[in-house]
Formats: sequence, C-alpha cells, structure tokens
Amino acid sequence: MHGTDRAGLNAADLSRLPAIALGTARIDAASHSIRGPGGTVVLRPQVMLVFLALHEAGGRVVGRDDLIARAWSGRFVAEDSLNGAISELRRALRAAGVDDVEVVTVPKTGYRLKQPGQAAIILDGESPTPSTPVLGGNRRALLFGGAAALAAAGAGAWLWRDRERDREVARLINRGLIALRQGLPQVDAQGIDAFRAATRADPDNARAWGLLALSLRAATEYAPPANLATLREQAEAAARTALTIDPAQLDARTALVLLEPAFGRWFEVEAELRAILKQDPDNAFASSALATLLMSTGQVRSCLRLLDWQVQHFPLSPNLQFRRVYTLWSAGRLRDAEGVAARAMQSWPRHPAVWFAQFWLFAFTERAFRAQAMLADIGTRPSMPPAAAALLDLSLAALARPSPELTARAVAAHLRAAAAGPAQAISAILVLSGLDAGAESLAVARGFLAQRGEVLVTPRHSARQVSVTDQHHRMTMMLWIPATRALRDQGGFDGLCRDIGLADYWRRSGKRPDPEVWTPPPA
Repeated sequence: MHGTDRAGLNAADLSRLPAIALGTARIDAASHSIRGPGGTVVLRPQVMLVFLALHEAGGRVVGRDDLIARAWSGRFVAEDSLNGAISELRRALRAAGVDDVEVVTVPKTGYRLKQPGQAAIILDGESPTPSTPVLGGNRRALLFGGAAALAAAGAGAWLWRDRERDREVARLINRGLIALRQGLPQVDAQGIDAFRAATRADPDNARAWGLLALSLRAATEYAPPANLATLREQAEAAARTALTIDPAQLDARTALVLLEPAFGRWFEVEAELRAILKQDPDNAFASSALATLLMSTGQVRSCLRLLDWQVQHFPLSPNLQFRRVYTLWSAGRLRDAEGVAARAMQSWPRHPAVWFAQFWLFAFTERAFRAQAMLADIGTRPSMPPAAAALLDLSLAALARPSPELTARAVAAHLRAAAAGPAQAISAILVLSGLDAGAESLAVARGFLAQRGEVLVTPRHSARQVSVTDQHHRMTMMLWIPATRALRDQGGFDGLCRDIGLADYWRRSGKRPDPEVWTPPPA
C-alpha cells in the first residue's frame, strides 16, 4: 500500500487539459490518447495521469509514492496498480510507434520519462511540428497558468475527500487479495466479504468490483448446488458493474472469461486470456488462469514459466506453490519439486492442496512409507472421511509393498469408489496408473472426462443443472504428471484426447504436449 499527502488531478480534470506535443507523439489528455506514427492508442485515465506526472518532472525521477499520490489523488492503492499502469503506458507508446519517448525504471526509486525535450502546449486544431514553440510567452504563461490552476483545483478538491474511507478501501482490497490467493473455500468467503465492503465504501471503485467478480467466480468452483446459480449471477453482475465504471477493467474481463468452464473450449479461453495479457502482461489472475490451461493441455514448460514469474511477485500464495510442485515434477525437476513442497508444508501445513502435493509426490516416487506417515498423523492431515483415509491407506500399502493380492484389492476398491464423484475419480486415476493398472486408469478417465464407458463418474450436480464447477473438478492437469505415465502409455489414450476436445485444441492452436510428457500418434 502506498499513500502520501500530495494530491494530483482527478480523472475528470483531464477533459479540461490542453494537448501536448512530445517528440513524435501528440498527447491528448482529454481523450486519454497517445497519437504517434503507428496510430492512436487510448489509455485508462489513471495511466494518462501517471504519464502527465512523469512529463511534468522534465526528465527527473519521480518516486513510486509520488506517482501514486499524483495519479490516484492521494488515495491508497494496492502495490500492483502502479506496475500495471507503467506496463500499459509502455505498451501504448510502442503501439503508437513512439520511439523517442521512453519510461525508464530507476531501481528502488521510481521512474523517469526519457523525452526529446520540454513539450509545447497545442491549441485545439493546431498541428505544429513537435519541436516548434507554438505560443508566445504571454499565451504560454496563460495556458500553463490555467493548467496549474486546474492542478490546484484538483488538489483543493482532494482536501474534502474522505481520506479515512480511501485508506479503509485500500485495506479491504489488500485483505481480499490475500484471501483470493489462498484457494480455500472459507478464506474465499472472507475475501468476498472484504471486496463487498470495499464496493459499499466506494461504489465507483472499478477494481474493487472486478476483484469481487473474481472472488465470486472462484466460489462457484466448490459452491453447494443450491448456491451455485446465485453466485454465478452475482459474479457476472459485479463484473458488468466494474466494466460500466471502467471498460478497461481487466480483472472483471478475466472473471467473465472464467465463468464458463475452460474444459472442452481451451482454444477459445486461451485466446481471450492472451488478449487480456496483451493489454496487461502483469495481470496475475489472467496469468494464473492461463498457466492452468497450459498444464491442462500438456504444455508443462510453458506453464512453469508463468508460475515462476507469478511466484516472484506473490511468494506467499499457497495456491501457486502447490501447483509448482506438480509442474516441476512433471518437467523432470524432482529435486526442485521436493524443495518447493517442503517449504510450502512449513508455511501452510494444514492447507489441503499443499498437503496432498507432498503426499502424492512421496507416494509416486518410491517413498510411499513417507506418505503413510503423513496419513497416519491425524493431527496435521486435512480432514477426510474415514472411508477415504482407509482407501488411501490401502493404496499406499500396495505402492510400498507391491503384491498381486494387495494390488488387486486396491484396483478393485478404486474402481468401486471412482463412480462416486470427481474427487474419488481423480484419486483413482492417479493410484491405478501408479499401480501400473493403466487400462483401468484409462477407463476411469474416460468415464470421468468423456462420460463414456463402463465406469461412469457421478457428476457433482444433477443432470437438470448446468454445472460451472467442471473447471475445478473436471480437470485434465493430472493427465500429464509422472504418476499417470501408465495411463498415457495406453493405446486408447489418444482416443480419450479426441473425445474430450484436446486433439482439436492441439490442431487449432498448432501446439502439442511437451515431447517428454507425451507424443500424440500421427493423424
């Protein structure tokens, strides 16, 4: 969080500012646009305010706190707001073909604008060459004085703002962001409450509405059937509100993209996510969703690159750390996966996804006895039904001390359990493959993902309901980890990929699973 006692212009003040010529660029604050040799690019109002603050400094370094104070009128904002604005400004300059103006990062200090010289102010309708002064001294002083008066008016307007409200909204947004990155139902509910409170305190805060939409969308993944339709409607309504306030609000756009499951429509979802990231490469939520999609389609190394970037920015997100365990393992970096799992367990020992990441890593890397010890420690393991614990115990016994009798018992038990629901099916796919029962693992995968074959997995919701939880439960990431190698070695695996639309995605996108993971047979 940042904030200072300095205040800058409001977004509304931009409409009254004159345009400026800067090198090959014409900056029109009123329309929030930059025009250059490559065309015209429209910026968000806050990004234009950042640009004007840098320009006014005349090439001097402007600190991060100062930029936030100027562009957000002294309001407290989250750390990544300025990062996103700087990224958008740089992209806009490139897109407009402006190569003589550059935003330069000064490490640990702030930013400065590298520009060809102090700009002149242009009257509406005039088009002088950028290097030619267009106004006499008196007129120039008059217009600069007018701009200064506007700045003073903006500062004066800020004095009546409720500073405590702004600080409270920023605190609520930060609390909600922390919750959103945990990936837990109870914590997600806390995040929803925080973002709701932020929108009540500041109804015109597009970012708070966009983040509320993302939190509500996340809650649809594990919501009880009775709550599902309401949560979906609320998520869509929050996203639409954000986009009404700010049509460029990318968290809201991401929420709308993710409200419809990616399963079976990977190509379309990837295109939408990449369009968002083209506008803001630092958008953490679109990046996280894209990483999941890449892992879902067998692109392990590309997924890992995205996760590594994210964890540099959000190292305290258990949701990122447990996913890195599986991805590092799948990329052949077992030792790195073990290190991430161990550190994550030290930080979040009761997080179910973190616990299971280490549990499965032990179970399928010839250390089933370590997984047995984890399962036996009832005080630290996640809550699970006794039947589920007993099935895991049988599975580990068969993995640790293989015998025809134990293996047969474990295979039969998992085939019976798999039909009960998604969680049981995923566990069965992993364990059956780990026991070299590849054909049985494929049968469960076909019943779960394609809803075909002898083992039909009961969907979470009734057939009368349209489920949006498939993105969470009807997933394909587990198809590409080392534990399911026996499944991928089955002759019918390519048929499963055709049935669920993966083969179509690979054809349309021109991409393939990483060759060390699996190579599709020739068409």
